[in-house]
Amino acid sequence: MKKLVIAGLTATVIPFAAMAGTDSDSFTITATVSPYCEVTSPAGDISVSYNPYDDTDVTTTATTGFNCVEGTSYSITVTAPSALTSTDTTDTLSINVSPTSGSGTDSNGMEGAESFTMNITIPAGQDVAVGTYSGTVTVDISY
Repeated sequence: MKKLVIAGLTATVIPFAAMAGTDSDSFTITATVSPYCEVTSPAGDISVSYNPYDDTDVTTTATTGFNCVEGTSYSITVTAPSALTSTDTTDTLSINVSPTSGSGTDSNGMEGAESFTMNITIPAGQDVAVGTYSGTVTVDISY
């Protein structure tokens, strides 16, 4: 009977020794790139000379440079006055800025900047007094 008991103990020890365990875990890393745009080169201030006796409109352009994350859809809205206000008199000088909107989707991301150019026209023949006339143009880029 002694042999049966020893054999039985051996049989029960072996399965426990073979059960060296392992465990593991896995997880996912997610990075979200959100739409984003920024002005990279704002349009500079513009100064022109205007002569009421000249029969040619005064024209110039202004360009705002910007860049967006690739695939970002954007829209541009320009808020411009219809007249420049005199700092010296009550006169105003009519002005036209166009286009006043635009839109698109940045397809090249950091590889190249986008730009938006506005045409500025001060019509000829306006009867205004000597002085300095000014107004502010705002370019908004929404994304």
